[in-house]
Amino acid sequence: MYSMKKLFFAIIVLNLFLAACSSQKKVSDHLPTVDLLDQQRYTFVARQVIPTEDAQYNPRNMFPNASNMYQLTSRYDLRITPDSVVAYLPFFGRAYTAPINPSEGGIKFTSTNFSYKISMRKKNYEIQIIPNDNNDVRNLYLTVSPSGYASLNITSVNKTPIGYSGVIESNQ
Repeated sequence: MYSMKKLFFAIIVLNLFLAACSSQKKVSDHLPTVDLLDQQRYTFVARQVIPTEDAQYNPRNMFPNASNMYQLTSRYDLRITPDSVVAYLPFFGRAYTAPINPSEGGIKFTSTNFSYKISMRKKNYEIQIIPNDNNDVRNLYLTVSPSGYASLNITSVNKTPIGYSGVIESNQ
């Protein structure tokens, strides 16, 4: 009986170790490079969404109240190319105007007229995207770490600010 408990414990520890190794491998596959971000050929894949309140919002302090963090189970992303920005992201928060069609909820848009500014702050890349041809979204603020993790803040005219965390992938 004692050896069965040891064997069972060893199997659990081995599974946890293998799961940790495989998840680290997936993140290292997403390592962003300066060229990838400069050339605007990447996709931000959201894994969590963090609704924020107006009084707490600060683009440099994205997660003031992490207790409101929700895990995403479907794929939501922000695709950046040199000629377009395509957003397909969920929205949790207060909207000051509602769409007539409920399927038009969330943050969904395509912009072909936008400004793109990249800078370095400490070891992270900071990217500011301002869509000029969108009446709702004012600003997208993306912070990318050297390991490939990223956070995205979106400010909108008709909705409260919202934040996302996820990873950067190269466009295929």
